[in-house]
Amino acid sequence: YLGSSGINAEYGYSEVNHFLSPNLEYKYTVDGEADQKLEINVDLTVAMKCNLLGADVLDIWGRNIGDTESLKEELVPFELAENQKQFLALQRSGRDIQNLNHARLEDMIGDASRDLVPREDGGKTVPKDACRLHGRIPVNKVKGNFHILSGRSVQLSGVGHAHLQFGNVQKNFSHRIDGLTFGDRVHGMFYALDGEHKIAPTAEYSYQYYIQIVPTKYMTDEINVQTYQYTVEEQVRAVDHKAGSHGTAGIVIKYNFSPISAIVEQKQKNVVLFLTRLLGVVGGIISTSGLLNLVMTEAFDWFCCWKRPTVK
Repeated sequence: YLGSSGINAEYGYSEVNHFLSPNLEYKYTVDGEADQKLEINVDLTVAMKCNLLGADVLDIWGRNIGDTESLKEELVPFELAENQKQFLALQRSGRDIQNLNHARLEDMIGDASRDLVPREDGGKTVPKDACRLHGRIPVNKVKGNFHILSGRSVQLSGVGHAHLQFGNVQKNFSHRIDGLTFGDRVHGMFYALDGEHKIAPTAEYSYQYYIQIVPTKYMTDEINVQTYQYTVEEQVRAVDHKAGSHGTAGIVIKYNFSPISAIVEQKQKNVVLFLTRLLGVVGGIISTSGLLNLVMTEAFDWFCCWKRPTVK
């Protein structure tokens, strides 16, 4: 009796939990805002001095399409304090859990900040050997790439741009991505490159990230936001011309916008259907308990009669 009641009670609990969870409906449509502008929000630290680096945003024809003048450069330590390492580990863990388990949207979005926490040690004895590039870059919603290379970036009238480098520069494209979003960041939501931390084994190393951006609008009882979610693939390799591995050492983020936008809308669930299913669970508990009680009673009577000695 207790076992059957427990099973049915658990089933009833699952019905209630299913009813209380949001019923999300996914729709897909052509992006009607493809001609609008948005901003790339970036917070990236490279293990080189700022005067040795240059950043640009280019389209597929090599033309500059982003105003990187708005990017702020800040000389900071690349080595993290222990509390910052723990913060980044938690950030990556939360990002992976969100991606793998498809966490509820209300659980993903809150008031939590994703900014790197300050050093607990104050950083007084840590050398400032890295450049933090952070800010907002306005761009059109067209395919392009945001890259960071050695040498200061110089715009050439009519023919694109160049990176000027004087003398031998010790390159180190080890980097950390504290944040990279397209459009406004939704506080509390994780993005695919949050907390990314790469250490370059050699000076001539190339990091390329391929990003596919999908405009996504969420409309639920608790939130109503427009976001630009993205997926990412990466290619990491050493640049060695003698070995036939050509290219340029640096960090390149190639992005492309999907022409299809997604709409995630919460739909109200049928209360009558929920009550019908819940009453069915209650009826199942009563019926199953009665049936088991009858079977156990008959089995007990049969066992007792079979064991009873015959009187002559």
